[in-house]
Amino acid sequence: MPFAPDVVSYNTLMHAYVNARRVGVAREVFEEMPVRDATSWGTVIAGCGKAGWLEEAVGLFDRMREEGFRPDSVALVAVLSCCAQLGVLEKGEEVHEYIKLSRTHPNVFLCTGLVDLYAKCGCIEEAREVFEACQDRNVFTWNALIVGLAMHGHGTVALEFFHQMVADGIQPDGVTLLGVLIACSHTGLVDMARRIFCDMEGKHNVHRELKHYGCMADLLGRAGLIEEAMEMVRKMPMEGDSYVWGGILAGCRMHRNVEAAEVATWHLLQLNPDDSGVYSAMAGIYADAGRWEDVARIRMLMDERIGRRNTGCSSVTT
Repeated sequence: MPFAPDVVSYNTLMHAYVNARRVGVAREVFEEMPVRDATSWGTVIAGCGKAGWLEEAVGLFDRMREEGFRPDSVALVAVLSCCAQLGVLEKGEEVHEYIKLSRTHPNVFLCTGLVDLYAKCGCIEEAREVFEACQDRNVFTWNALIVGLAMHGHGTVALEFFHQMVADGIQPDGVTLLGVLIACSHTGLVDMARRIFCDMEGKHNVHRELKHYGCMADLLGRAGLIEEAMEMVRKMPMEGDSYVWGGILAGCRMHRNVEAAEVATWHLLQLNPDDSGVYSAMAGIYADAGRWEDVARIRMLMDERIGRRNTGCSSVTT
């Protein structure tokens, strides 16, 4: 009699494929299963979510419920994350209602997923309510709230929660401090941003990444501290990316610093020679300075570059 894999064997195989980033194969295994359980559904939904197949993950969650299965925490956390990334608040609220009815005390992962959902969708009061009701919080729960507050212009409140987080003995990570720097940028707190940035490695034991440098470049650029931003970039242990140089270019345009803008533009075009936005920004800076010959020159360069690329694409497709 041939061997017939049981549901546990199928689930183990699917989990292995998901971990190997072969989600398409995992999905095929799922569809071939003669019998499924909640773990089967949770594995494939989470796998699709991690692979960026967000709509498919949400669709599988709906199908799971239609077929009468009770979602486990893995499926619920995964679909909340997908809803947050898609910005589909109504579906997320539907999942929240299900959690209220089925979970007396949601675990820290569900609470974090709900905070992240509401924060990403701009429902800050709802995010705070869920956060305050959490019986257990980890660094990811705090991050979801702090970053959400910072991204939606509630910088002062984000900083208050950061100080509360540290006072409660929670060790911040790189995401926490990125959120704090964003909060400082949106509220114009340059001195505090400098302190946080300087304390990252010594006080908080968090390695500075490009995203932190990019946020500081944006903050300093907004404040008109272009030379300080340029000096920071010169001292970076890695090459600046488009976020770093883009922050400086935006500051240069705001404060009409032509010389630094030319440097930032050169670096940005080294990274992406086809970025028409960079040419346009530099043309605008030249125009503000009344340097009309340079405006004509940069526009000609853009036309040549973009035109050459489009001509090349046309010759390939015809």
